[in-house]
Amino acid sequence: MRRAVVVWAAAYGALRIWYLTGHAPTWKLPGDDLLIPGWVSVVACLVTALAVIRIRPRLLWVLAAGWLAAAAFILLDLVAAVFPGLGIPFDFLGMLSRLGAVAGAVLLGLLARAHQPTATPWPPWVSIAGACFACAGCLTRLGAQAVVGFEKTPYGSSLSLLLFEGGFVLAGTLLPFLLVHRLGRWFPRWLLLLPGYAIGCGITAYFGVGLIQMTANALRGQPVYGDATLGLPDSFFWVAVPAYLVWGAGLVVATRGYQFATRKANDPVCDLRITQR
Repeated sequence: MRRAVVVWAAAYGALRIWYLTGHAPTWKLPGDDLLIPGWVSVVACLVTALAVIRIRPRLLWVLAAGWLAAAAFILLDLVAAVFPGLGIPFDFLGMLSRLGAVAGAVLLGLLARAHQPTATPWPPWVSIAGACFACAGCLTRLGAQAVVGFEKTPYGSSLSLLLFEGGFVLAGTLLPFLLVHRLGRWFPRWLLLLPGYAIGCGITAYFGVGLIQMTANALRGQPVYGDATLGLPDSFFWVAVPAYLVWGAGLVVATRGYQFATRKANDPVCDLRITQR
């Protein structure tokens, strides 16, 4: 796994240098492909490669979280791919670049997990609390939209919008419920783990970065969402974006609890013993 991380860091670092030397394509989403400057991504690749010399799991987790946050637009890529009728630009090359960053985050997470003590399951109430926070975040987001009016949406009216909204509600209500209720044990394990982690991590990364950007804009005296507010007041975003963040974090906690609750003996995902070297 160390070698895989080093190879990834070298390959992705070379790609970032290629982009910095004037070979980057035209991105369809605002800004660059990652939410960090190009030179920062190159330095981050170097730091990632050096981090495997003397492994410290906490540092690896921090680096993994940083790469995931830098690729936060991957959430828009997924939405644009699944629901093309929403009108969100689908940036294929940008998505590939962001998937590269996500791959690095996954490798770092796997390496960190392999070098830390056996994971200890937490009490069931922690998972239940996570599910409750996820539902509360979803309902708060819907409540904020109800206050300003459901007609104020950038996506217009289409079948894709109806499907998106249906999935939106299910991901904030049914999914958290199934992750903590015994009914969720009837499903194949991966069927809940995959959307739980994908949606939870995606929402947390995207809106975590968004909240930081909002705060920076507010400190500069600028509208928190620039020209994309559709006439919505800043107060709407100060409610909706933190609600998304709570939703995503709660979903990750509930999914991790489900992973513990449904693990089998010698499960490599949860039983993280390693041979001390």
